Amino acid sequence: MRLEHVGSNSEVLIVGAGLAGLNAAIQLEAAGTDVRIIEGSDRAGGRVATDVIDGFICDRGFQLINSQYPALKELDVIKEIDFIAAPRVIEVALGDRRHPIGDPRQAPLTALNRATGTIIEKLALLKFIASTPKPGQSIGQALRVTGSVYERVLHPFLQGVFLTDPDNVDTSYGHSIIKSFVSGQPGVPRKGVGQLASALAARVSSIQYNTRVDRIEGTEVHTSNGSYSANKILIATDATTATQLLGLSEVPRMAGCITWYHAAAVNPSGNGRLVVDAERRGPIINTVVISDVSNDYAPYGQHLVSTTTDLNATESDVRRHLSVLWHTSTHDWQFIAKYEIPAALPIQSVGRTLSQSMKISDHLYVAGDHRTVPSQQGALFSGRLAAQLILD
Repeated sequence: MRLEHVGSNSEVLIVGAGLAGLNAAIQLEAAGTDVRIIEGSDRAGGRVATDVIDGFICDRGFQLINSQYPALKELDVIKEIDFIAAPRVIEVALGDRRHPIGDPRQAPLTALNRATGTIIEKLALLKFIASTPKPGQSIGQALRVTGSVYERVLHPFLQGVFLTDPDNVDTSYGHSIIKSFVSGQPGVPRKGVGQLASALAARVSSIQYNTRVDRIEGTEVHTSNGSYSANKILIATDATTATQLLGLSEVPRMAGCITWYHAAAVNPSGNGRLVVDAERRGPIINTVVISDVSNDYAPYGQHLVSTTTDLNATESDVRRHLSVLWHTSTHDWQFIAKYEIPAALPIQSVGRTLSQSMKISDHLYVAGDHRTVPSQQGALFSGRLAAQLILD
């Protein structure tokens, strides 16, 4: 039998316990507002989630957390998640070698390696970072002034950041992301990115899990577990679900990927650096021995390799490409998990406004990185903005 009006009414009902919904709830509760979150899955975090499989920690999609994101600093949550910094150097596979390149403050000699670009080309990158980007072009177009630095380093690296060709991404957004890498510190929580979601969820008074929303009618939310009413409703789901629930006509373009996890008995790396392929010899966008960043990601004596590919990759193609990049046989690597994520990130297309309207009506609001910028910072920031709109 279907129950109606399960539980008491709330001042604000939030649909979705991802980063946007969690931060909105935190801000609203801090202002003394009665808030309930309903979440369709069995955990908080949305795409920021972690599974433990046979002792291996597998994030649902390769993700790093930038500890210097303003929203994370405002929440003061990094100290709660046992954060471990990742190397600020990546390796670019070219021929039968991997060439390091990274932050000149930590690895100054890598700037002298001509395999990753000339000094003049690298100075052109610094000039671009310090400049104000020109509107109306893609970040790929803007970065071509850096020559081989773009072709060999930035193009394959940014493909992993945006999950689409940099030619599809607006230059203002791309410029801001590059600057955030320069000024930030990426890394992972010791036990996986799900620790971030858990830490934020612990600050929220009421989250009801395994509750799917079917439709919204006025101030009523009809779910798989009954109906709820609230003075104001915030939709903080993924872009596709939000569009369906709100009856909007335009769904943001989304980029997807597959993340693969393999266990190796012999560590092919040892330094935790992300590897990209300058020659694009297969489906791999990037790969890293993630257990070199946090040892907890793999049981003792094992090493966990995280690999991101396009949506068309097969495991045989992935193993072949991994052998090329890591210069070792992957025949005996153990398959651990595969996460196919067809809608991993909104694409910030050229000319798309960086901030979309979040107020649909006097009682209905929407938040998520699809309303601001595609990133953890964007999701958290949108939740904060939505909370401010609700409180006004």
